[in-house]
Amino acid sequence: QARRSYQTNLSLFAFNSIFVTVFSVTLLLAIAEQTAGYGLLSLIPNPTVKALLSFFAVDLLLYVWHRACHRFEFLWLFHRIHHSDQCLNVSTAFRMHFLEILTTTCLKAGLIIFLGIDKIFVLAIETLILVSMMFHHTNTRFKFERILGNFISVPSLYRIHHATEPQVHNHNYGIVFSLWDRVFGTSSRTELSYVELKEKPPEKVFDLIQYGLGWGAQPRECSVNLESMIAEAAYYKAEKRDFHPGFELLDWLEAK
Repeated sequence: QARRSYQTNLSLFAFNSIFVTVFSVTLLLAIAEQTAGYGLLSLIPNPTVKALLSFFAVDLLLYVWHRACHRFEFLWLFHRIHHSDQCLNVSTAFRMHFLEILTTTCLKAGLIIFLGIDKIFVLAIETLILVSMMFHHTNTRFKFERILGNFISVPSLYRIHHATEPQVHNHNYGIVFSLWDRVFGTSSRTELSYVELKEKPPEKVFDLIQYGLGWGAQPRECSVNLESMIAEAAYYKAEKRDFHPGFELLDWLEAK
């Protein structure tokens, strides 16, 4: 399974690199070269402060965009490719649909123009973001990870983010800094030992790209234990009448 995951993700990375990634980085650097010194950051003389503000601004933008990809169905359509990896590993960072990469590039370009981020800062930020994405998608644990997770996104936070259930994976959106999740109330420390996916997406690259466009999507498998749900509902009905006997069958039928 891990081997299939690496093969698919690296093949997808190669496809995206040829058609999108190289073009995206080149475009961002070209825009930065033309617009540096004209945005809001031109009002700040200190280059160190400029660099820090640029980094925080791009990371905040990616947090908002990442959260939107989970919030809106038409964005989740292609973002779900990233969440469809059945073996979370460092290569999962490259499991992206080209439409998501293109849209992210456009958003970054708009921010670069608005702030007037310098070309060298853009290159440094893009490098740090890539390293961070590879790091927090690694399937590993290490000492002091929980402490480090108070500042940056770590693997344990992203195992939660890649969980099956929406109420679990709709947390920990931060790309580099985990600060944004705490500020906006999307942080979670739920301990997970593994990631289990309900969907079984295709593994071939071009089938996966079509899957991200909503073509050939496979139905979700139902993993709900219906009998347990009925029993739980019947229990709560009995609890409301203080467990007076004689109504067990009625509770069960109504719950069912």
